Amino acid sequence: MRILLVDDDEALRSGLAELLKRSGHTVMVAGDGARALPHLEEAELLVTDVRMPAIDGLGLLREARLRRPGLEVIVMTGFGSIPSAVDAMRLGARAYLTKPFEPDELLLHIREVENLLRLRAATRIGRGDLVGTSSAMRQVYEEIDVAAGSDAPVLISGETGTGKELAARAVHQLSRRAGGPFIAINCGAIPRDLVESELFGHEAGAFTGAQSRKRGRFGLARGGSLFLDEVNSLPLDVQPKLLRSIEMREIWPVGAERPEPSDLRIIAASNAALDALVADGTFRADLFYRLHVLHVDLPALRNHPEDIPQIAQSLLARLVPDESRRPSLSATALAQLVARTWSGNVRELANAIERALARLRASGQRAGGGFEGAAMVGLEHLDPQPAGVPYIAFKQGRERAAEQWARSAIRAALVRSRGNTTEAARLLRMNRTAMLRLISKYGLR
Repeated sequence: MRILLVDDDEALRSGLAELLKRSGHTVMVAGDGARALPHLEEAELLVTDVRMPAIDGLGLLREARLRRPGLEVIVMTGFGSIPSAVDAMRLGARAYLTKPFEPDELLLHIREVENLLRLRAATRIGRGDLVGTSSAMRQVYEEIDVAAGSDAPVLISGETGTGKELAARAVHQLSRRAGGPFIAINCGAIPRDLVESELFGHEAGAFTGAQSRKRGRFGLARGGSLFLDEVNSLPLDVQPKLLRSIEMREIWPVGAERPEPSDLRIIAASNAALDALVADGTFRADLFYRLHVLHVDLPALRNHPEDIPQIAQSLLARLVPDESRRPSLSATALAQLVARTWSGNVRELANAIERALARLRASGQRAGGGFEGAAMVGLEHLDPQPAGVPYIAFKQGRERAAEQWARSAIRAALVRSRGNTTEAARLLRMNRTAMLRLISKYGLR
């Protein structure tokens, strides 16, 4: 890999550079963050000290996140502290090493990054089963890459049907815990009196009906990732126990006399705004902040309609794996798919395609024919638009996609310029007055 090594200790920098070169890597070196900035674009991995003159390691990491959101980062320091470790992990650092450390420890983390980059190269477009090439989805992929590089808790938000579990699986598959189990639980589907037992397990005789010992989802997910879907549905009296389990990395099964160690990564999802629930008093603020270390926000399908054809083709391939027998979507059907608003998002789109396939099979059987690749899923095999839900005209769809791109571009420029609108306009090569009008129109800060 191309590794950028940044440390103001010349002797240590030279020694580590030699170690990495002997391991087959190309190494670029810098004595501080300011000298490292020109090399960020070419690096595949950043290894940086924290305390340095000019720009320190955390400042360099922040700048790297602006310029290269998916860049892998390992932070090292001789002044280890909990606040700086939390800051590094929140910014997406893959590892935090306290000097002195064994060279093999650094090489182990570097091998993990190598494997991750190979996996990303294999997936090419998309992450896991998430597909789409719009600016909105590229932002999601960057957020997933940052989350995968850390072991900190992740909160995934988005409307129902946007693919929150697919995003959680992508984070798991790209993380160092990919070899461990991925355990999912829907917090909203568990009877209230069984939530604690389902999460943490119980001992035999802990309550009426507990005839034998049971491992909870925390125990089943050991070494891997635990996905808490609809975490907003957790009862208030269980929330402090979940918080303690995350912070102390241990669980107390119901009826147990001592805690058990817990080694897993928490990924939570909510289809409601947790900050609003905190304000209402129905969700604990301390648990919200503990889950909201890293964030992946999935857009509603209506906000990136340009991805619908690719998503539809992907769903069709999943429903009919045999390419030789797979029907194709007619141009008319694709146009209808793009024109709909899809209030149920990708889940509703998947259901519509599955129903169309079922009807196509039935019509083929009635005609005495088979289900062959020559068949086309056409307009007649898609349900009509629900009453009262308007179609999106082509022009509206194009304008909506352009607006989404403009929002993302202006927001990125404002972050890059730290709120300096003159500098942001220069970066975008546009008139500052025009940009200020768009900032006001889109409600940006």
